[in-house]
Amino acid sequence: MDSDQGKLFIGGISWDTNEEKLKEHFSNYGDVLNTSVMREKNTGKPRGFGFVVFSDPSVLDRVLEDKHVIDGRTVGLCSVQ
Repeated sequence: MDSDQGKLFIGGISWDTNEEKLKEHFSNYGDVLNTSVMREKNTGKPRGFGFVVFSDPSVLDRVLEDKHVIDGRTVGLCSVQ
């Protein structure tokens, strides 16, 4: 399997959003293998974006069709290809 298959970019996430919240939200669509919130190297402060990896890449179409609000913020999504 290609390493980017099933991988989703999430932009505009709240600084309060963590990996567990991403997993909880996106698990409604299928099995989530991994989540990550990108952080500043020196401070650990969230950078406002992250990634989710699904075990089944076919769920991405359905995920991308829906609007997503996480921690009160509408987030932007795109598949990583």
